[in-house]
Amino acid sequence: MEQVNTVDDYLKKLSRYDIYNNVFYRGQSEEYKSITSSVSRDAGYTMNENSIYREAVKMRTVEFEDLISPIERLSKMQHYGIPTRLVDLTIAPLIALFFAVQKIDSKSHGNVYVFVQPELSLNDKRIKVLSLLATLESPEIYRIKSSYLECYSESITEEEILEFASEGAFINHSVELQKSNERLFCQKGTFAICGNEVIGKEIKKSVLPLDSIEPTMIIRVPFEYKQAVKKELDAKYNINETTIYPEFPSVADYLKEKYKRVDFNMDDTYNILEVEDISHVGVKRCSIVAVLNKVLLIEEIKDIGIQIIDQYRMTNDVVWVYIAKNGDDYIMRNWMIRGQWIRESLDPRFKPHLIGEVDKLGYIWRFEKSYSTMADYYDEYVFTDDKILFTQNMKTFEELEPHYNYILSAFESGEMKDLEFYAFDNASVITKFFLKFGDYGYSRNDEFNKYLNNFEEVALHLDNLFLWLKKEGLNSRARRYQISNCIKDAKLHFDRIKEHAIYWKKAINLSDDGYKEIDPEKITRKEYLYKQTIPLNPDGLDVHFNLDIYRNSDNTVNIRGTTNLFDKASLMISLRNPTGLLLAQNKSLVENGRFDFGRLGKEGTGFERGQYNVDISLAIPSVQNKEFVYNAGIEYENLRGKYVDRTGIGPTVSYTEEFEI
Repeated sequence: MEQVNTVDDYLKKLSRYDIYNNVFYRGQSEEYKSITSSVSRDAGYTMNENSIYREAVKMRTVEFEDLISPIERLSKMQHYGIPTRLVDLTIAPLIALFFAVQKIDSKSHGNVYVFVQPELSLNDKRIKVLSLLATLESPEIYRIKSSYLECYSESITEEEILEFASEGAFINHSVELQKSNERLFCQKGTFAICGNEVIGKEIKKSVLPLDSIEPTMIIRVPFEYKQAVKKELDAKYNINETTIYPEFPSVADYLKEKYKRVDFNMDDTYNILEVEDISHVGVKRCSIVAVLNKVLLIEEIKDIGIQIIDQYRMTNDVVWVYIAKNGDDYIMRNWMIRGQWIRESLDPRFKPHLIGEVDKLGYIWRFEKSYSTMADYYDEYVFTDDKILFTQNMKTFEELEPHYNYILSAFESGEMKDLEFYAFDNASVITKFFLKFGDYGYSRNDEFNKYLNNFEEVALHLDNLFLWLKKEGLNSRARRYQISNCIKDAKLHFDRIKEHAIYWKKAINLSDDGYKEIDPEKITRKEYLYKQTIPLNPDGLDVHFNLDIYRNSDNTVNIRGTTNLFDKASLMISLRNPTGLLLAQNKSLVENGRFDFGRLGKEGTGFERGQYNVDISLAIPSVQNKEFVYNAGIEYENLRGKYVDRTGIGPTVSYTEEFEI
């Protein structure tokens, strides 16, 4: 999911899809966690889908008499709000954005779902099957086959029925659809049609949501920006209720919302949690951190920022204000908005860099563009249960403690040589401890986080100690001074851990048995997993490589080769020894099917004789040249074969070959 705060931000995000013609958009409030058809929102509708269809046609015969096919009739029903298995979509991204932000009174965010999917005509067999299912009392295979033949004057196989019935499909925007649904013209609309649950060879009555088809992107407009984006759509693009809905009542809704007066009362809307004097000679400076108590619009939050700045500007030359949406964001320093004020008469030598744009009143603002999605990330991947956090940190600390004790003892006894030998043998071990502590996550209790930070600080100062031991050009006195500081700092945090361990164990209600039961090695952090959302091209490029490895007289190597990858593919070569140690790397662009990484190895000395591995990799699409991505696809959907990997953070291509020097 990605965040946008303005229409321009939104259009920039979508520019990556300019290479596709089959892009569909769906805008809706985030309060709806699923994309469902109206017929599946009530069990009664689902079980009586065919009755709803037949009664609607019977009750308004004139409306439907010119519409022959089930899909055309379903489109008409959708227009009148009759429950159907259709889901409204549009091919116009700004229309979808309007629907995402339409309900500005709702405190939910607005989402636009972007789908890159095959677009099917009304006469496609899949569309015919899915729309026919809406008309049948029971979805037995034999009944579907006979009804299909009767309705469309063509036959269909059991295999086709089972394949088509189980998954939704996207209908292309067409004139035929507009005949049955006049709103489609104003909204550049079309539909997805949902499939049925299929178990084995049995088709169930239940209609699946569109969620079974993964959107290529979800774009969020945070609640704070919904009103601003809606106004921008109206002012710049004339997209509003009156242009979206041709009915006259929409004019009333539009005018009432446009001219409604809203008074904003700042009482109890925020708390100031930090006020820090960061003055120095020649300039008075102050930094303030505030956390909101209510969900507010961005202009209201900006007014709060102004109020806070105005409280402190009389006694300061520079004021910064940082505003977080809630306590979690405060802990992660995930600001929604940053404000700055600089006294105009301040000596230019003392004026700080501007953090953003200056408004008409002289305040400087920076509106963060990812605070909302980052909050989701922290919630899902960073915040961890306090009992797990304590146990992970403490048990890892118990493993670190013998190293700490040895280092402290060696230093206090003056055994610097022993300390140096120990450092060279254990430097990587201490670094791993430091990385472990930093990877355990955060608590939602800020005071507990301050305690947990001591674990990382101990490892950090021990790690720094080893760096000072290895540093060249220091005399023994300077080295001992720096090492002394590292040990003093490590001891400070070590003692804090010991002193407050019992208090925090009790505070988080962690029993001795609970502590013993938690095994840090068995706790796995949730990781992002890539999902392919654009259908793979069955006729895509079956990637291959041919390498030409030439050994030079000095045991360096020149590596070049050929590939059928599209031009401008950016390749990376990595040369490793049998243990996996990286010895050399370089890059090359593919031009006319050829690449050349040049000479690898230090000229004159080269590599030792033996076996080596060459890894050639094609990185994820987001870091590739646009010309290459245009052909390969933004999800490499036009590449296939054994060298294509669709796991991890995104699709890649990797080829390995062994050679000998």
